[in-house]
Amino acid sequence: MYAFDFEYDGYALSDFGMMICAFQSSDLETVSSGADLSFQVIKPTGSDKFRFYGSKYEESYSATIQICKSPCGDTGLYLEPSEISALQRWLCRKDGYHPFHVIQDDLKDLFWNATFTCRQLLFKGQAAGLELTLYTDAPYAYLKSEPLFYSLTPGESFSVFDQSDETGSIYPTVEILCKGQGDIRLTNSLDRKILTLTSLSYNERITLDGEHKIITSSLQRKDLPDHFNFYFPRIRNTFQERENIFTLTRNDRAIPCDITFHYHPIVKIGL
Repeated sequence: MYAFDFEYDGYALSDFGMMICAFQSSDLETVSSGADLSFQVIKPTGSDKFRFYGSKYEESYSATIQICKSPCGDTGLYLEPSEISALQRWLCRKDGYHPFHVIQDDLKDLFWNATFTCRQLLFKGQAAGLELTLYTDAPYAYLKSEPLFYSLTPGESFSVFDQSDETGSIYPTVEILCKGQGDIRLTNSLDRKILTLTSLSYNERITLDGEHKIITSSLQRKDLPDHFNFYFPRIRNTFQERENIFTLTRNDRAIPCDITFHYHPIVKIGL
């Protein structure tokens, strides 16, 4: 990483008069790139070959970043206690993960959901900088992407090309604006499963939080679970296939709707 600045939860490191630095250097370093898998293998008795039974991620992604005062400032090179306090209040929080991205051309479209721990770097008893340890919610980063919007009538389809580096499924947040009274059935060509919502009202807005398996309506509906088959749409990819074709089924009760997907593809990369 050759950046000097990063952004965390809407604020930049440079807003605090700080920059990324390296107090120690080496000719070569090894960093994780979001692909640290553990493999489950077994070698049968009397055989030289190991059989593959599966793989999984054991840990989320983490990295170490050192920061110091920018030499362009006029407040000296050492950190005052009040400056350390402000930085740690911003970075080291108990309220969960927040978006983190590095301000660097080749990383500008990527972000991590992250939190930090912090240690002071002392030189002759004074704080010359801070060493931050970045902890994320997953073993990989995410690609920033705009919401995908589609306006459909029954029988129409739209295509989502999954750009993720990881094969498998991502559960997006899906918003559906009903443009009639009736039912919605949405099928994905890659898994053949059907999202079913029945007895919908005109202008009703349904939100499907696939990651947390929560469905809500813009209307006060206690009967919503009775009209939902509890299938949350997925965006999938295999090693050979990335195209997800979603089709709004046509039948007597089918209604048109606007559908918006909020989704961030997975990117395997490190700092």
